Amino acid sequence: MAACQRSSRRETVAIVGAQTASEFAAGRRLFEEYAAARGAALPLASGPARVLLHGHCHQRSMGLVASAKALLGRIPGVTVEDAEAGCCGMAGSFGYGRAHYEVSKAIGERRLFPAVRARGEGTVVVAAGTSCRHQIHDFTGVDAVHPAVLLRSLLHEVPRA
Repeated sequence: MAACQRSSRRETVAIVGAQTASEFAAGRRLFEEYAAARGAALPLASGPARVLLHGHCHQRSMGLVASAKALLGRIPGVTVEDAEAGCCGMAGSFGYGRAHYEVSKAIGERRLFPAVRARGEGTVVVAAGTSCRHQIHDFTGVDAVHPAVLLRSLLHEVPRA
């Protein structure tokens, strides 16, 4: 997904020209971007008192963490804190390599893992990146959830007309 987003928004210009690339990129959004941009109120039940948000590297590099934070902020009574932890250390398949294990772990231990361990009672850890969620679980034992999973768990059913 991250590579797709970068390609759609940046590299497509070189292939199809600025106008076409701009039109193409305008239709490509991450889940959090799309949902945060929708003006309709989400019928959400109260959830966790606090969410610790870990932004995936592509979200950070493209300035999209604010959308995720705004979307999660729609949960009634929640405080959303950006872990501001940088990379989790996985970097795709990098962290799975035996030769990279210690470096991968050290990157996560700089900020992310300590923040997760110190999250406090009732705090849900949210991370959009699959590799980030695996890395968090592998090194802290905490199960982070995708923003869509958390929101779905709190969504009231909307009556169909």
